[in-house]
Amino acid sequence: MTATTSSTQAQAITRTLSRTADLAQGLLTGVTAENFARMPQADGKAINTNHPSFIYGHLSIYPSYIFDLMGKDGSAIAIPEGWEDLFKHGVDCKDDVNGDIYPPMDEVLAYFKKAHEAVIEMINSCDDETLTKAFEGEGWHVDFAGTPAALTTFMLHSHYMFHLGQMSAWRRCVGLPSLEVKPSE
Repeated sequence: MTATTSSTQAQAITRTLSRTADLAQGLLTGVTAENFARMPQADGKAINTNHPSFIYGHLSIYPSYIFDLMGKDGSAIAIPEGWEDLFKHGVDCKDDVNGDIYPPMDEVLAYFKKAHEAVIEMINSCDDETLTKAFEGEGWHVDFAGTPAALTTFMLHSHYMFHLGQMSAWRRCVGLPSLEVKPSE
């Protein structure tokens, strides 16, 4: 359950995240454990595109990074051992023909949901000052985003939608239909 906040920034960041969660869930319709970590095939060759395991695994590790960059305790969503090597930025997605590279579908999706819900709850617990205060020190996040509000907006909106677009394309490549997701009530 999402905590209530009086922070205008937190509301702006988290308001549409339930829609994003609905889209992420809806895009899994028709995906099976057998094709979750597989690249689509054309003319007997793998299409070099990210598959669902990589997409959801990749997106699932970023809430932990957000906790760390904001100086919050993210131990409840500590990234599972070995996952950064599989899913971090810059790692190539691999076609898991034998099912021995990536974690099982249910494990990836459970962690994705847990991490997503935890970061929303954490953001909703922040006041405007926390979210708009400039990052100090050095690091990519300082130059790229400047503030926690800008960082979380990018990581939980633009970044998610970029990869969920890949998921939509993967669906079509494997013969699944387009999807219309209705907002949750």
